[in-house]
Amino acid sequence: MFEAIPELELAYHFRWDVTAVFDDEDADGDSASARLEELREHLDPDDVMHQELLGFFTTHDNHRESILAYFDERKTSGVVEGLNNKARVITKRCYGVKSAKTLWNRLCLDVTFAAKIVTYTVQQIHEIANSIRSVFLGFYT
Repeated sequence: MFEAIPELELAYHFRWDVTAVFDDEDADGDSASARLEELREHLDPDDVMHQELLGFFTTHDNHRESILAYFDERKTSGVVEGLNNKARVITKRCYGVKSAKTLWNRLCLDVTFAAKIVTYTVQQIHEIANSIRSVFLGFYT
């Protein structure tokens, strides 16, 4: 793919370099900041492809303290962001529903149902699917 679209290689490696900073269990805020600055130094502000990646550092500079706070306790707002995304999807799926209670019930149902699904093994999911299939096959003989 990099031969066909060479510009992707820079973004691909940059993504993994940044991920390595956040995945380093021994890193603290200061060392992570230093490593991110090293990555910034390798980017040429005059190169169009590099300018796109420098946008990451604009976000980093604007929210530096909050981003580096991750290294104190290794906690993120991922769960909240996931719920926000699920709420947006439900809102789009339920276009025309005007009741906030209905939307709230749908969100609770989806979140609860998702938690139940995760507890099933692959084998159990196959068994459930096969039992549903057998019921439907009874109607289509």
